Amino acid sequence: MQPIGLTLKNIKENYFTGRTSGELMIVHLCVHCGRISSNRIAGDDNPHVLISLLEESSTVNTETITRLHNLDITLLTQEDRQKVLTALCGYGYQGCWK
Repeated sequence: MQPIGLTLKNIKENYFTGRTSGELMIVHLCVHCGRISSNRIAGDDNPHVLISLLEESSTVNTETITRLHNLDITLLTQEDRQKVLTALCGYGYQGCWK
């Protein structure tokens, strides 16, 4: 399995703050059979590697993007960097991320 990007699952909006949150997931593609799966991030996953997956998701081919869309999986992009940092460090991520 090769990680190809990140996605959010169970996206919810806080009624009082208007902020959205969700569970950060790693999207994997099997290099042998082409199966796509998403798995929760783990506490020991390297956050720098997770952030680098945002950049790598821009290189995913059109066929895979279509398959992801059919599975209701949307890869996060560099525009979603704040969402990823919030999922990793909380709303005060500016103080913990360099």
